[in-house]
This record gives sequence, structure tokens and C-alpha cells, in this order.
Amino acid sequence: MTAGESGEGCTGLECIWGHPRGLTGVLALAAMAAGNERQNKAALDLLAPRIGDSVIELGCGAGMGVRAALKRVGEAGYVAGVDHSATASHCATHFAHRAVRSGQAVVMRAEASDLPFRDSMFDRAFAVNSFQFWTDPARALREISRVLAPGGRLVITQRASNLGAPGAYAGAAHGMERIGQATALLKAQGWRIVDERATRDGSRLLAVSVLAERPA
Repeated sequence: MTAGESGEGCTGLECIWGHPRGLTGVLALAAMAAGNERQNKAALDLLAPRIGDSVIELGCGAGMGVRAALKRVGEAGYVAGVDHSATASHCATHFAHRAVRSGQAVVMRAEASDLPFRDSMFDRAFAVNSFQFWTDPARALREISRVLAPGGRLVITQRASNLGAPGAYAGAAHGMERIGQATALLKAQGWRIVDERATRDGSRLLAVSVLAERPA
């Protein structure tokens, strides 16, 4: 893990939201967990994991997405969460401790571009408000493709508005731009774009998402 990937040398909001550490990091993770609830739901609704599926979340933060995914896959399913922040992975392990103890879930400190899992291990993958923190998005998408089984699907969801977003989540507010970047990379690598979706609360745009199927 490089200095940039570990968060060493980062400053200001980038460090607080992108590389949470210590007590300040725990508070930032709590704020992000509350703010991401509707984006997590939007991502999982689009991803549509089935009972018994294996799912991985990229950038799991405090673990709220992991817990939500566990409810979707049931006791026969399996959920992994990875985050490049040690503080985040510790928090997520705590909040999902029962599933972790039972072997139904695992949380690890890892980069999206270097996933510690075997080939074709997962049926579904999702990332919520974390794409902007991937140090090498093209490599990360190749890694995600590697760990997804044939026919596996990925959802990338980004916050579409900075209304109520503390620190704009270090760039998460630029959702349309981020999803545009992600979609272009997915197409360049041969992923099949299945759906592109906007999630609204009345007239307010909350999130934008892209659903893609891994290359054959």
C-alpha cells in the first residue's frame, strides 16, 4: 500500500472523509453511514442480489452496506466488505460482528485495485460513494471482474447532490461526473452496461447509478 493509499500525507477534508483515522475518523464514518443509507438502498435495489448470493462491497466504510446486503442474501449468502481505511474496516467488523463470527461475512482492509479473494468468488459487487477514492479505477475494475463469477454484476452508485453531505464526502457530490467516468471505463474494458438509473426523493435527485455485467 502506497503512502497515498494509506492516507499518509493527506490533509483537510480529503483525509477526514477519504482516509478516516482515530476518533475523528470514527465520527466521520458515523456521519457517512447515516448519509449513505438511501444510496445503499438504491444500489442494492438495482443490484438485486438473490438469496444465497455472494456479494462484495468496495469501500464498505462503517459496514452499513454490508449489513444491508446480508439481509438481501439471507443465511445462505455471504458478504465481504473491503475498505482502504483500517479504522473503517475495524468499525465494519464491529457492526457486522455476528455475521463475521458465524462465517457469513468478512471485512478486510484492502484496495479495490488489489482484492484478496480468489477468482470468480462473488456473484455481485457494489460501491457506494467510494469510486472517487479508488487510486487506480481501471485496475480496480479489472480486479472486480476477476473476483466476479461469469455473469456477475457490479453497481456503482454516487451521491448526486451535496445537500446535507458533510465535506461533500471529498468529491462524492459530483455524482454525475463520477458515474460518467466509471461508465466510460466499464465500456472500455468490455463490461456490458445493463442499466443507468437516477434515484429521486420527489424532485430532488439523490443518487445516480450504473449497473454493469462483467466481460465474458
